[in-house]
Amino acid sequence: MEENEKVVLTTQQSDRPKRILVIGNHEYILRNLEALLQKAGYETAGHTESEQALDYIRYNPLDAVLIGGGVDPHVRLRIAALVEKDFPAVRLIEHFGGPATILAEVKAAIG
Repeated sequence: MEENEKVVLTTQQSDRPKRILVIGNHEYILRNLEALLQKAGYETAGHTESEQALDYIRYNPLDAVLIGGGVDPHVRLRIAALVEKDFPAVRLIEHFGGPATILAEVKAAIG
């Protein structure tokens, strides 16, 4: 019986939605991106403040970090450095442009 319980736990963990942190400059764009990703079955959190985003990365399990095109280049570098150094399994997705390609970019990065 214990063996069956392990199988169930493994199945539940693999079936969980992929978790994505969305970082952007404008709240309304951030919410639209989150809604688009959630509709596609992803679990999201969003931040417009860089320090809050960095803390979220540090303290929450993630599959990807999606950075919008309007995010300051210095903030991008800080986020990329944190992810690369401390969370190499987390995919960094830098998105430039409109929402039309976001789902394809996310699927290519994390499935």
